[in-house]
Amino acid sequence: MPKNRLLLISLAALIVALGTIVFAPFVVSNGVRLWLRWQTHRQQLKIELGKVAAPFLRPVSIERIRVTSQTGAATQIELNAEGAVLHLSLAKILAGRGDGVRTLSIQAARAEIRRDYSEKARAMPFNWTALQSLLPANFDIAHLDLRVENGPTVILLRNAALSGNQIEAGRFSAGELTITSPLFRQTFSQLRGAIKWQEDRLTIGGMNLARGVDLQSITIDLSRLDKERDDLQFDLDVFGGKIRVSISNEWPGRHSIWNLAGTATGISLAQTSGALGFTDQLGGSLRACNFTFRGDPRDPLGGTASVWTEMNGLTWHNRAADVIMLGAIFYNRQIQLQQLYIKQRKNELTMSGQGAIPSKSTDWLNPDFRGQILGKITDLGQFAELFGAGPRDFAGAIAIEGTLNARERKLGGFLTASGNSLSLFNRQIDRLTAKINLKADTIELEQFEVARKKDFIRAQGKIDIAHESDYSGSIEAKVGDASEYFLLARAGSTGVAIPVQFNTKISSGSWDTRAAFTFPGSSPVDLAAKLSLKIGQDWKTLLASPLEATIHFPAVVLASAPQFLRPAIFNEGILSGAISLSQNLEHPNITGEVQLLNGVLQNAPLDLTRASGRLTFSGDHGTLEFLNAATKDVDLSVKGEVDFRNSKDVIARISSAAPIFSSSTNVQDCVRRIEIVPVETTLAPTIEQLQFQGDLFGSNWTMGLKEEGTAAVASIADQSAREFHFCAGTSPQGEAFNIGVHPRPQPSPPPARKQGRRR
Repeated sequence: MPKNRLLLISLAALIVALGTIVFAPFVVSNGVRLWLRWQTHRQQLKIELGKVAAPFLRPVSIERIRVTSQTGAATQIELNAEGAVLHLSLAKILAGRGDGVRTLSIQAARAEIRRDYSEKARAMPFNWTALQSLLPANFDIAHLDLRVENGPTVILLRNAALSGNQIEAGRFSAGELTITSPLFRQTFSQLRGAIKWQEDRLTIGGMNLARGVDLQSITIDLSRLDKERDDLQFDLDVFGGKIRVSISNEWPGRHSIWNLAGTATGISLAQTSGALGFTDQLGGSLRACNFTFRGDPRDPLGGTASVWTEMNGLTWHNRAADVIMLGAIFYNRQIQLQQLYIKQRKNELTMSGQGAIPSKSTDWLNPDFRGQILGKITDLGQFAELFGAGPRDFAGAIAIEGTLNARERKLGGFLTASGNSLSLFNRQIDRLTAKINLKADTIELEQFEVARKKDFIRAQGKIDIAHESDYSGSIEAKVGDASEYFLLARAGSTGVAIPVQFNTKISSGSWDTRAAFTFPGSSPVDLAAKLSLKIGQDWKTLLASPLEATIHFPAVVLASAPQFLRPAIFNEGILSGAISLSQNLEHPNITGEVQLLNGVLQNAPLDLTRASGRLTFSGDHGTLEFLNAATKDVDLSVKGEVDFRNSKDVIARISSAAPIFSSSTNVQDCVRRIEIVPVETTLAPTIEQLQFQGDLFGSNWTMGLKEEGTAAVASIADQSAREFHFCAGTSPQGEAFNIGVHPRPQPSPPPARKQGRRR
């Protein structure tokens, strides 16, 4: 009996062994397929597998693997691998422990990772603990192409090969590594290095990136992926100097916290920027630098940071400084500027202080800042060039000194500036004096004066920040010839001066302004205005604010007047009139008249070459009594009326004394412009009236036509009239609307002279 039992047990063991040998490949291959699909499903990914082979007691081989992310995910992943071989530890996989993949070998792999920042993209949950458990103990990738896109930053790795082993050193090689970003652009070729892979930490060392740039080591720590954290450290030798940086990223939940710390010493900026491919060439040396940051880059104002650096002989975009020292700390929206020192030959500027960054725009008028500034600038042009100004825009010497203490709407301190023989924006200034006093609840401009010869601008005033930023003051200016400061002279001018006088008094935000100027050969132009302009006032409130203004111009000779429009329109003519405006810009009340006599034009609307007209205003209506105009081919004579009771809904109606025709019969899109074209005979309908309607300060304008045989156009919404919309914006869309006019009659040729008979 015992012999039979032993025989049965041996036979059963043999059957189990034979069954294991026969069915193991089928069971393992399908088990691996199900296991991989389960793992990718946990990561919100999709996987497609080719043929899976699992010989008994042999590694699992997969012909093809394709992994993609779900449509609409914020992070788009696409991975393609061929010839994958996996050495699996089934016991650890079934037990749910790590190190389930002992060895991973791939013949060729291509991966693309793109970050989608659009509003439609959605973040997907990711099981980082499961991902860490899948990290192989050993790996070997014979060929790898990688592309990573994160906004404007793109990283490309081509023709790379890498291997890692827990016992011995691995290898790394890459045909090309390209990094492109707004500030950094470089390609590194034929890279070689050694790899150490141990305890989920990958270290690449001994790699020459470029001449004079050696990567001593770079370590990617993936050992804490289960805690949603990864780390990166690198040590770089750069042209005799060193850069050491440590970066860690933690992403608990939806938040992402970055920790950055680094040091740099003894680096040539010129050689470094050229070798690393900075888009802006630098010069000089970085003597020392320490920097830290902790926070979310998407919300930098909510983080903490510090920097201390000293640069010598800095040059950048034709800008130069001998020494720049900067030390600053940022935390909890507070900035502590320990020191900013700039030395440029004989120019010196020192600033220090601390303050808070306002969280709302209205808080800028309630600052929290304490600081000092001291500057002695002996060459203003050279110093201004450091901040991007043209070297010839500024010149002279200026001294600056001041202190500031602002907290809880309480101010204290002063700021003074003085300079002689200055040049500001290529304008010569004999003297500049400015003094600002900062008091408990007032910012006081005690003195501001700019003088040149007999010309001057003087201003004084104060802002009461304790009472809704109320302000008052005065501005006075007198200029003998404005063309010396502004581009007012025109071609062919005789160099006659344009005197200007300006005087403004401000009380509680209400401006009372008077100005007078005289163009060459013209009578003086007088302007007076009273308006209310509050700090922080929006456009809607400005339109509804009270306004009184008058302008009187008895005769302006356009041939010698400056051309304020570009391109210039008026060549000849006399412009005269007087206009008074009251109420407000939203519902204006205008009286007066404007008249143009014998105007000669170029670059004018409708290609007009000559024009004379008269426009009168009476309250909320205007009348175009006549407008006689001409193009090179036709003559026009029109009249009309304007209704401006509401500036948001201005209506202008124009009619012609001579017949005009609608030549455009099939305008599909909006109207870009109106053109006047000569027509001999036409079957097109006659236009009895043109009506334009829209917002005086906007671009939403429409044009309506009353044609012969249609009902009268009462408003632009009258459906019995044809209606067209003018194009908005600067895009080249839209069509031209043609208005046909009979051409100007050509003068008859003189009669031929009769010749008498010769005798």
